[in-house]
Amino acid sequence: MDTYVCFPKKQSKTKKRVIWGIEVAEELQWKGWRLGKEITKNLALKNLTLKIQKMKYRPPKTKFFFTVIPQPIFLSPGITFTLPIIFRPLEEKEYADQLWFEKEEGMFYVDLRATLPCHNLTCPSFLELPMCAVGDVAEAWFCLENVGDLPTFFTWEFPSPFHILPTTGLLEPGQASCTKVTFHPLVAIIYEVQATCWYGKGSKQKRSIQLRAVAKCAQLLVSIKQKRPEDQDAEGAQKVLHFGSVSVGCTVERQIKLYNPSVVSAPFRIEVAPDMLAEDHAFSCPTTHGNVPPGEKKSVSVFFHPETLDIRAIDYLSIVPSGCASQTLLKVVGFCRGPEVYLQHHCVNFGWVNLGQTSEQALWIEGRSDCTAYFQFAMDCQESVFSIRPTFGTLVGKARVTLHCTFQPTHPIIYSRRVACLVHHQDPLFLDLIGTCHSDSTKPAILRPQHLTWYRTHRARGLTFYPPDILGIMLREKKLQQDKDGALMISTEDLEDMSALQCPLIPPMTEYFFDGTSDLAIFPPPVSIEPTEVDFGACPGPKNPNPVPLYLMNHTKGKITVIWTHRSDCPFWVTPDTCDVPPLKSMAMRLHFHPPYPNCLYVVELEAFAVYKVLRSYNNIEEDCTVCPSWCLTLRARGHSYGAFLEHHIPQYSLDAPKLFPAVSSNEPSYRSLLLINKGSMMLTFNLAPQSSSDISLRPSSGLVAPKAHQILFVCTYPKGNSWKQHIFYLQFNFCPQYLKEVIMQSREEPLQLKLDTCRSVFFKPTWVGCSSTSLFTFHNPLRLPLEFEWRISQQHRKMLAVQPARGLIQPSDSLTLTWTFSPLEETKYLFRVGMWVWKAGLPPNTKPPATTHYMLRLVGVGITSSLSAKEKELDFGNVLVNSTQSRLLVLLNDGNCTLYYRLYLEQCSPKVMGSSPPALQLDRTEGSMPPRSRDTICLTASPNQRSQYSWTISYSLLSHRGSTVTWSVTPPPRSSPTGCPPGTAQARSPKSSPL
Repeated sequence: MDTYVCFPKKQSKTKKRVIWGIEVAEELQWKGWRLGKEITKNLALKNLTLKIQKMKYRPPKTKFFFTVIPQPIFLSPGITFTLPIIFRPLEEKEYADQLWFEKEEGMFYVDLRATLPCHNLTCPSFLELPMCAVGDVAEAWFCLENVGDLPTFFTWEFPSPFHILPTTGLLEPGQASCTKVTFHPLVAIIYEVQATCWYGKGSKQKRSIQLRAVAKCAQLLVSIKQKRPEDQDAEGAQKVLHFGSVSVGCTVERQIKLYNPSVVSAPFRIEVAPDMLAEDHAFSCPTTHGNVPPGEKKSVSVFFHPETLDIRAIDYLSIVPSGCASQTLLKVVGFCRGPEVYLQHHCVNFGWVNLGQTSEQALWIEGRSDCTAYFQFAMDCQESVFSIRPTFGTLVGKARVTLHCTFQPTHPIIYSRRVACLVHHQDPLFLDLIGTCHSDSTKPAILRPQHLTWYRTHRARGLTFYPPDILGIMLREKKLQQDKDGALMISTEDLEDMSALQCPLIPPMTEYFFDGTSDLAIFPPPVSIEPTEVDFGACPGPKNPNPVPLYLMNHTKGKITVIWTHRSDCPFWVTPDTCDVPPLKSMAMRLHFHPPYPNCLYVVELEAFAVYKVLRSYNNIEEDCTVCPSWCLTLRARGHSYGAFLEHHIPQYSLDAPKLFPAVSSNEPSYRSLLLINKGSMMLTFNLAPQSSSDISLRPSSGLVAPKAHQILFVCTYPKGNSWKQHIFYLQFNFCPQYLKEVIMQSREEPLQLKLDTCRSVFFKPTWVGCSSTSLFTFHNPLRLPLEFEWRISQQHRKMLAVQPARGLIQPSDSLTLTWTFSPLEETKYLFRVGMWVWKAGLPPNTKPPATTHYMLRLVGVGITSSLSAKEKELDFGNVLVNSTQSRLLVLLNDGNCTLYYRLYLEQCSPKVMGSSPPALQLDRTEGSMPPRSRDTICLTASPNQRSQYSWTISYSLLSHRGSTVTWSVTPPPRSSPTGCPPGTAQARSPKSSPL
């Protein structure tokens, strides 16, 4: 904030002068006098010479000023003589007189003046401000002084673009004000204006100051520092800054250089694309504005911090100098690379294990990307017959970790469980764990990986709801048959030659969220249990809580056996732990909870296996392809033993939660992953609070995180509408309502739309029939999805209209410029309407897009005919000496309304050219183009080599481009008759050419 200071001005000393060695004041002034009162002032005279000075003086002429009786004055060197002068006013007005002195050298005088109190302000008469850039601000200061006798108000008047501060004020006598002048030009010109200060009674007095300033246009040259091969930094072309492939969650910095070649400072601002959500900007530039001094350079950092996987991020930064005279559009491009985690195998087969024994196998998990990957297996290893160590971990870069898988069965049945391996910023991986347990009395059929493949095919064909014995009977009765892979299928006679269904390719996220544990499922579950999640809440004791009823339903047409896995020290258990459920019947069960310790948190995932009872003995299986794996049922149970008034321990955690859901098309789900890390030394529980938004799904919705461990969560929603919608959900920690974490995410449905320029119209300049003209058309993809497009030109217009590219891909937030080519066939006006179809990119080949958007483009062109002519129909070189040269200029005219492309032809009429000798006339060029209503100049050089009369004919052809073929038409030129020439000379003449 500027401060404008008023300060007392030092009293200026009496101005003195030296006349013939005598130092004396220029004038004596009386101020503040009163009527009837005498006022005396002393006039000092000092001898500055080295000799005695002699002088006389005359008294003032008026009666208002008088002094002592005049007498000669002798001044020795260095001596000062004081002469008293008395002022006696009689009326209130201004008085003036003079006191004369006489010396040998001549006479001089001192003014005597008595003034009335008045307003008087002084300031410089001229002020020049520093040179300034358009849109910038320059400033200068000057002093406004009150040299009058009265307090004075003042007001400044000034024209734009100048501004004076303070604009108004009050100055006491002898006081001065530091006044600031600012200059903010909008046009690059020289400004010379006058500012006026009004003051005095009625503001009728004025004091002016001339202001002068020069405004120039600032210029900034933008270049890329430490260029990469993929960068584009050519002058005059679109500048592109490539960040390459960057790991998700990481930040990469690159710099651009701003150079100011002008003589003024170049203030600038950097703007990002305004049509994007702030959270969706993967690129950022902390420098939003700045200033580059004249002739200097400034580095500006641009950061890329991607959060959306497998997306080619594009954005535009506008570097705008002050005045907006010219701006540089910088395109920034980057690709987000996520983790690439792979499992060595997708199935671990433990084979046949005796009851009471344990089998262990190893496999590795590895990361093939430089990105750090967090992984976790979605299973409670303590409550399962299968276990994986480690259950969670981190892969830093291209690392590999060995996993130890253990199988410890508790009952002699077939065991099969499909476990999801959750990876932060990656779709889940799935691992099938299978094994068979035998006892002395019970020996079920041994499960193999091939049975899983058959089972998935049978599930797609609707055969998994039939037990193996029924499938075997249907196979014997020819109602079923085996396909080439050995899987069962309904006989082709019953299918009426319809092809058998195959196991569909299910996206990993879809399989994870719609696995049958929720209301929606890809395939109807053969066995289900309700509820799948139970919260006992607070159970401080001393009594155990009431059991929670469970409902288990057998949807198959065979009897199944359900066996719960139970650890002896687990606080949760289900009764009965083993039961048989008839076909299409249900079974009631009870979930019990008995917390063994007070003030503790308890969260477990109970496991049960349901298997067809007929599979308990391998003797019941006639066909190996009828063997069905068991189904694994999971039940999440939680509770705590804290007292009602006892404070739960404070959670210490970090949550990596995104702000936006990835872009998807209409009616498609969008998924994101979250990473919860327990940074404390105690267990951390979490669950989805009831007040969360109902339009999101969280998996898992509850769980337990060990100290220093992490939990990977997946959230899903179906975006609705084209506007951004907020989804708010809450994570509750440690069963305490006050430990809530609010997570806000936004989503929207991406419409299939593009932004087209030029009001969806393209205009071609008038074009010569047989030639072509081009026009550019640009459109922009404002979505976060890549789109494919295709222009469809009707067959009848393809000879006259073409576009390049006619089909292609446009990335999110990118712009694409097309080149339309117009080739008229006749002299008329053309109007075309061409359609463009747009659909979501990334579809498999030969797949019909589920949704498309159609745009119509209007194109207007005119086909005309035109010709060239010569300004002079005949050029005469005159007499030219043999073996010398003479030049003339041939001026071609294009009086038409279209651009013409031409080629010139030269034919020597006389004398005849012998053999391969070149003609005696040369053209500096033979091809060119001429815009409408323009002229072109061709230099002709004649160089005769013999005594003769020369004549040439110049003709032309107009060129047209039809694909790769060039055609032209030449009119045969008329020949001129040779004329005679004087001896020893040669005359050259160019008669009128046919087309010219």
